[in-house]
Amino acid sequence: MLFKYSYSYEKLTAFQWELGEELIYQVKWAFIKLGELKLQVIQEDTMHSRPVYHCRIKIDSNPGLFIINLHDVYESYIDAEDYYSHLFRSYEKKADHILFTQFEYDPEIKSVKIHMEKQWGDRTEVILDSMISVSTKIQDSLSLLYFARAMAKSEMQAELAVLIYTKFEWTQIHISGQQEMVEWNNKNISTYPLQGQLKFVGLAGVKEDYSGWFSADSQSVPLKASMKAFIGSVRIELIDWRNWNPKKEIF
Repeated sequence: MLFKYSYSYEKLTAFQWELGEELIYQVKWAFIKLGELKLQVIQEDTMHSRPVYHCRIKIDSNPGLFIINLHDVYESYIDAEDYYSHLFRSYEKKADHILFTQFEYDPEIKSVKIHMEKQWGDRTEVILDSMISVSTKIQDSLSLLYFARAMAKSEMQAELAVLIYTKFEWTQIHISGQQEMVEWNNKNISTYPLQGQLKFVGLAGVKEDYSGWFSADSQSVPLKASMKAFIGSVRIELIDWRNWNPKKEIF
């Protein structure tokens, strides 16, 4: 199915949230280690009378590299059943300040409150505080990942709107729903593949075409990914984890 600003898809498979799940990824460009990502499911909560999960991704570049200096944190309160974003926060390290951004979606009045500010140690400067009307539930850069995990075993072609800073951008997702063998952790395992295209610059400068492979168990853990960034094609691979047992169902 192909949809824009639509969440009327059929839920074909169950996705299992795991409180306390922590996934650590290594990011490489050719043979150079660019940095690490840490993906966490922190706590359960309720927003707008809906169950949500508070999730976080931390991005840290390799301190030995001079071409990249990333130390950013992104948080999202994601709907536990429909995988859209209720609240998103980002803390992006700039040369002399932190750029803080917050989106809060209100499903009752179909609006998003956007707040952005620059933060220094002793002061802040508000650069945007506004409200926009929307016609649908929204995605952010982090909730999009959990949406993909939840849909990984479905057959789907979709074009999703993602709120980036102050405007909606688009990403295409193509999921076959068919298993594929790939090498991960020195083993050949069965995964569910995904391909797509970002029509914007996302987290840590990722853009354009991307591919991902998810574990075949109920947590649909992202195991590997390939995507383009501002320096070229990068590879992302899971290297450590907590509150996930890969031997339980996929080996």
